[in-house]
Amino acid sequence: MSRISTRLGQVAFVGGLLVAVAWGTSPFSEVDTWWHLREGDHILKTWSLVGTDPWASFADRPYVATQWLPEAVAAWTVNGVGAWGVVWLRAVAVIALYLTLYVLCRQVAGRLPASLAAVVALLGAGASLNPRPQLVSFVLFAVVYLAWWRTLHDRRLRWWLVPVFWLWGCCHPLWMFGLLLGVVLSVFLALRPAGERPGRRGLLLLNLACAAVLALTPLGPRLLTVPFDVAGNAAWIAEEWRATPLNNVFAYATLGMLMVTAVLWIRRPRARPPWQYGVLVLALAMALWMWRLVPLACVLAAPLFAEALQGALGRPAERRGRTEWRAVVAAGVLAVLFAAGTAAGPKGSVAQTYPGRLDAVSARLDGLPAGTVVLNDFAVSGWLLWAHPDLRPVVDLRVEIYSADYLHRYIRAEKVRPGWEDYVRSTGAGMALVQATSPLGDALQGRAGWTVVTREGDFVLLKAPGS
Repeated sequence: MSRISTRLGQVAFVGGLLVAVAWGTSPFSEVDTWWHLREGDHILKTWSLVGTDPWASFADRPYVATQWLPEAVAAWTVNGVGAWGVVWLRAVAVIALYLTLYVLCRQVAGRLPASLAAVVALLGAGASLNPRPQLVSFVLFAVVYLAWWRTLHDRRLRWWLVPVFWLWGCCHPLWMFGLLLGVVLSVFLALRPAGERPGRRGLLLLNLACAAVLALTPLGPRLLTVPFDVAGNAAWIAEEWRATPLNNVFAYATLGMLMVTAVLWIRRPRARPPWQYGVLVLALAMALWMWRLVPLACVLAAPLFAEALQGALGRPAERRGRTEWRAVVAAGVLAVLFAAGTAAGPKGSVAQTYPGRLDAVSARLDGLPAGTVVLNDFAVSGWLLWAHPDLRPVVDLRVEIYSADYLHRYIRAEKVRPGWEDYVRSTGAGMALVQATSPLGDALQGRAGWTVVTREGDFVLLKAPGS
């Protein structure tokens, strides 16, 4: 391996790490961050993970905090250092994801293709790399993939996956796809001849242990069913739960990785293990099935893409060694420290661009009596929960705590469909915070006699007649 190739690979790794730092500390617009912080603060104060919270007056079922650990950590960090703490935590997660992807890709490729594949995977996942607990899922999915990848090559079972799944169960519900990946790869392993696989009983026990340990988190067995409750309502409300739109750079990057990999496999045919074809198909299915699964598809595709690029170079990959791994860890630590300095600067506290500056709106809301019901825009509900916890929004982003009938009535009112006035009256709302150009905002003013209190940014604050 020439010195130039070695240097080029090192530069590519550092360049990819800088991309991760820049991405992690860049401005973002994320509606969910606010309510996760409010929930985390509530957990720190009450140590309660299940129950009817004090903000959702129109919910008909208790909220189950399936993402309690990252929520509590984020709230504790923000309480300690301020708003820039969220930016830093996001950067830490993005850096961790890049490094894990790099290590995963280095199992089969040199530094240059591994770095390139890791960066392209980050780009593909980019739409979801905002400060939410799901970032933990992306990192842990990559860790689980790496563990099974090593097992596919050395036939050693990684029993440390059991505590990893326990931790994952405390962080975010995408653990189910980690289990799915383990089962899929275990099937391919089990089909191998006896001398080329771990014992089938061990494979079965490891998968069962990873699933069973989820019932031993503080939420107990209910953790296994809550994600399906969320999916029931979210699937028809939240865009990220729908099929992936194919008109954006994130989809292009993800599908591009898969297509280039397939083309290079065809152009350079060789005997490949069947599980690689299975993983490629699984990645494609995830990428197309649901917008929120695109980052997982990127993780699955990255090492296959890196290996295909390495083959196209026509030379063997550099050897992996302890010196390189020490350098990777050291670079990661430096990147995390640099990200902290960047996030703590002037831009860190205003990195969240949603819902924008609402100083005048917030001042008016501060003057309202505790318990005032606010007819709110769906997306702004998270900010309301965080900034004005004494008020009562008619709905919030935790759709699983509302009945499907109630959500349908809200959506119909939002679109000013027949019956919208009955819904508005039934809430008893005295104020409304809605999009300034929304159909509901226009109807409240033009047909229901609501008056403008103040306009700011994209929103208008309205007052009900007689309030």
